[in-house]
Amino acid sequence: MFSCLLLLASAALPCAGAAPSDGADGRKSLGNDDDTFVFMGRCPNGEMYRLLAYDKQVGGFKRSFYDYEGPAGKGTIKSQTAPRVIASRVCLALAEMAGDE
Repeated sequence: MFSCLLLLASAALPCAGAAPSDGADGRKSLGNDDDTFVFMGRCPNGEMYRLLAYDKQVGGFKRSFYDYEGPAGKGTIKSQTAPRVIASRVCLALAEMAGDE
């Protein structure tokens, strides 16, 4: 048991001194500034859905939009609603996909 823990601890040591990448080697550095996300999955009825969540400047303000495709149809809405709520709506064939306005 002790030897397994020692093995795990020694495997983690090389990572402890690793410096974060500055993106100079061609990889994009990670951050909190992403504003576009794609969500895909399978609805409870077996059909697939796809959401593209993104922010767009409208009238000088940043607004959240979703492009959706699934059992509820295909379209775009402006909404501050969480992606999991939009996903549950797009999975309902007769759901009304209404935005915030």
